[in-house]
Amino acid sequence: MSENRKTRDDIKRVSTLPELKALSHPTRLRLLYALKAHDSLTATQLGEIVEESPASVSYHLNQLASSGFVEETDNASGDGRQRWWRAAHGISWFPTDFSDSPHGATAAEAAKAVMLEHQWSRLMEYGRTATSWGPDWTDATFSADNVLRLTPSQTDALGVELLEVVERYRSVAADEESQDAAVVMVLLHGFPTQM
Repeated sequence: MSENRKTRDDIKRVSTLPELKALSHPTRLRLLYALKAHDSLTATQLGEIVEESPASVSYHLNQLASSGFVEETDNASGDGRQRWWRAAHGISWFPTDFSDSPHGATAAEAAKAVMLEHQWSRLMEYGRTATSWGPDWTDATFSADNVLRLTPSQTDALGVELLEVVERYRSVAADEESQDAAVVMVLLHGFPTQM
């Protein structure tokens, strides 16, 4: 693990195999991302977003809650029959945290694959629907790829600096009630490759 990377107070460091396995399920990951995008939602509301039944969503929420990724929150509607949920933390882990066992390494690979699949599916969905967002959003979106020659420590430092920029924007994020605000997913990946 990098000595440069400081974990925010609201980041849960995934440290056990059961926690990592909980993240390896595509529906659970979609639920977690949906809760990150909203303050709190019910199983019924989440079911509409991820196209799953409320019973299935409740099951997966309970699995996520048992690992500390989501938690029940105050009932926004005042209706005691509804359970409201929110994301408890952001998530962080390093593959090397789980490399000491074959099961751990496999779980880390599976969780990373599910996350990447979800992230890129969101990007591809935006690509298919970009014009429906209107010209302001079409002009505001960005995509860049760069090929740099860096050492592992330089790559780590670059990641730290980029995450600091993201955190700065998180702290000044637009009010959810703002008419022109939307959930924006920012994907940052830095990795060695063969060209």
